[in-house]
Amino acid sequence: MKNRYNPKETENNIQSFWKENDYFKHANKGGKTFTIVLPPPNVTGKLHLGHAWNSYYQDLLIRFKQLKGYESIWYPGMDHAGIATQAKVEQKLFQEQGLKRTDLGREKFTEQVWAWKDEYAANIESQWGKLGIAVDYDKTKFTLDEDVNKIVNDSFVKLYEKGLIYRGEKLINWDPVLKTAISNIEINQEEKDGKLFNIIYDVVDSDVKLVVSTTRPETMFGDKAIFVNPEDERYINLIGKQAINPANEEVLPILADEYVDIEFGTGVMKATPAHDFNDYELALKHNLEFVSVLNDDATLNSNAGEFEGLDRFEARVKLVDKLKESGKIESIIEHKMVVPVSDRSGSIVEPMLSMQWFLKSSHLSKVSRENQSNNLKVDFHPERFESTFVGWLDSMEDWCISRQLWWGHRIPAWYKEDEVKVQIESPGDGWTQDEDVLDTWYSSALWPIVFADEDVISRSDNNEYLTDTLFTGYDIILFWVSRMIFQSQELDGRSPFKNAIIHGLIRDAQGKKMSKSLGNGIDPMDVIEKWGSDSLRMFLLGNSTPGQDIKYNEKKINSAWDMNNKLFNVNKLIHILSQDKNIELININDIDKTEIDKYIINKLKDLTDLIELNTEKYNLAIVVDSINKFVWNDFANNYMEFVKVNNDEKQITNLISIYKEILVVLHPFIPFVTEELYQTLKDIVDVKESILLERVNEIENKDSDKTIQLLAAFKAARTAKSSQEYSSGEIKLISPSKGDAEFINSYLTKSAGASIEFESTTEEAAGINVTPGFGIIYYDFDYTDKMSKTDLLSDAKKFMSSELTRAERMLSNEKFVSKASPELVAEEKEKKDFYSEAIKIIENEA
Repeated sequence: MKNRYNPKETENNIQSFWKENDYFKHANKGGKTFTIVLPPPNVTGKLHLGHAWNSYYQDLLIRFKQLKGYESIWYPGMDHAGIATQAKVEQKLFQEQGLKRTDLGREKFTEQVWAWKDEYAANIESQWGKLGIAVDYDKTKFTLDEDVNKIVNDSFVKLYEKGLIYRGEKLINWDPVLKTAISNIEINQEEKDGKLFNIIYDVVDSDVKLVVSTTRPETMFGDKAIFVNPEDERYINLIGKQAINPANEEVLPILADEYVDIEFGTGVMKATPAHDFNDYELALKHNLEFVSVLNDDATLNSNAGEFEGLDRFEARVKLVDKLKESGKIESIIEHKMVVPVSDRSGSIVEPMLSMQWFLKSSHLSKVSRENQSNNLKVDFHPERFESTFVGWLDSMEDWCISRQLWWGHRIPAWYKEDEVKVQIESPGDGWTQDEDVLDTWYSSALWPIVFADEDVISRSDNNEYLTDTLFTGYDIILFWVSRMIFQSQELDGRSPFKNAIIHGLIRDAQGKKMSKSLGNGIDPMDVIEKWGSDSLRMFLLGNSTPGQDIKYNEKKINSAWDMNNKLFNVNKLIHILSQDKNIELININDIDKTEIDKYIINKLKDLTDLIELNTEKYNLAIVVDSINKFVWNDFANNYMEFVKVNNDEKQITNLISIYKEILVVLHPFIPFVTEELYQTLKDIVDVKESILLERVNEIENKDSDKTIQLLAAFKAARTAKSSQEYSSGEIKLISPSKGDAEFINSYLTKSAGASIEFESTTEEAAGINVTPGFGIIYYDFDYTDKMSKTDLLSDAKKFMSSELTRAERMLSNEKFVSKASPELVAEEKEKKDFYSEAIKIIENEA
């Protein structure tokens, strides 16, 4: 075997081996079933680190459940990502051919998008293979597949017939470049340099001149009222009067509302109901008219008079110049302002009054709110995100679900003169289908239902949930998680999943959010190329706590590789020890255990109990830390050291059986490494074709063993010898028990390289003590081994608490905070938050 673990040489072959032998194919056979759906990545590019993080945890659950005897079904798919994909294809078309989509027409343009989809979908599937995820590839869905389109259309018709979908004119976010409604998640709030224009409005039948503050004077043509705060003593006597709009001479009522901020500008605001969300609400409250002044490309329309046809920003300049000429500009102040910018086109988004289709989320969310108190309840981990979820449900407004795009699910609505029919097929001659498509989030909200026609719906162990677990980020609880919940409950009568595991974001080494604009993104495929998938996997899973962000750290990925390499080297040693021995596998509960076998099996049971307790709740920092300690200390440094000493056929037979069980337990965490090492066991014993066909054997009982005593004596003997104060013959071990002494001697004389003499114990012997000048190791075998009885969680809490105290002490040190680098201070703050969260988890589980 090679000297070092090289994942590049094996991972691709192992993934092909799994896939070609259908080890990921499962179906409900009426027994225990565990199901999840993969959050569908968009076909807009390649997978990022967030996708890797998300996929690794789901893969961990699938393999974990499969090895426990479940039919683990993982449904994969990809999202058409309507506006994002269309925008990318339009950009590509213009850059390469100088064409717009309107130059091609709808049919030919969508052909271009399908070609894009095919290319990027194949790339994503290849990347899934690099990650090694155990999805059932034959069950892959695309959100524009024909069967998915039927489900989407059926749901639309059903919700419309129930009065939960309606068409109406309302204020929405509008992208004037892509010329479509967009959702809040497709908008970035950006700070920009702007101006605050203080404009003079004459009060009718008065010499009073009101100064109105606005950042968007071009919308004045749609003004329908002037508002002041009823508590503002400066303007109380003007409430109920009228003022003249200097842009078009229209007379406007002066109204009062508590919404007006007395401190902003002059404390007087104009209301443009058709171009501002807050003004829209004021208009509904005060029964104002809605007048739009913008076309769909953000040029001004006929309501702007002489400014018709001008771009909004050009019109702003010209209107301000005109107002200056007429003496209606009191002042112009430089002003920082936050504006909504389309993530897809880079254009400033306009609130626009538009005829669109809406889903009554305001009603559906209330039902889901009530369901959090009954058998349809979705359990959030960490629990605090249930409050986030419920808070959004309580404030949810109706959802604009139509988009003015060509790529997506065409809305099943038909028009003929003034008639509208909602149905899938055309009503007949003369009927024209709606040109719009549905928001991508509408179809992705049906994702669990998309697979409801599969065998998942006949699961016998859970009738309230379509699937078991969702793993996703906190940033899309509103946009995706909540919508899946209320759509599934309304349309199917079941919740989409029982558990929602919420994770944070992956940030760069300095704690900044990864983004293309900052150029600090990390391609997971590059990391896998260097370190292997299992190393990246162990870093992402082991350095995260529920709901928390994590920082990218390549040193920790290297450490994960070190552990994999350690297992690789132990495997080489096992093969050497197995040579020329007749070995058969034995069930771990049937092994005729030596003292050291009892030790490692006890440690393995502690580990499997910890894994069982924490894995499904995503408390993985504790689990991965314990795996590392088990592999390095318990298994490699301790157990294998003593196996080498007692190298007989019985011991090596036990070793192989225990080692096989260890590989199975570790498999969900490092699947490639464990499969590779498992395959090498075929040279020694008769094992199954793949580790995926194995099942975890529950260790029945823990045996008392003397190995901790042996380890302590071993350590003390080596310490004494390495001090160079004693020669081999000078080291003595004092023991009250001849049997214990003989047990230790059988290992210690060979492995510690010391000549040990045994004598009766003395009263002064207590614990372990190397006595200077005498060369005697006193070891009291009646001394209680605390570590063997200390619960792993309690031990973990002690470690975490000490680390938390250290971090708090560092941060309370003014010299450290003032003189250390910002990165080092930030790292200590991150540690403080990490250990605080970890302690809470331990306390909940203890």
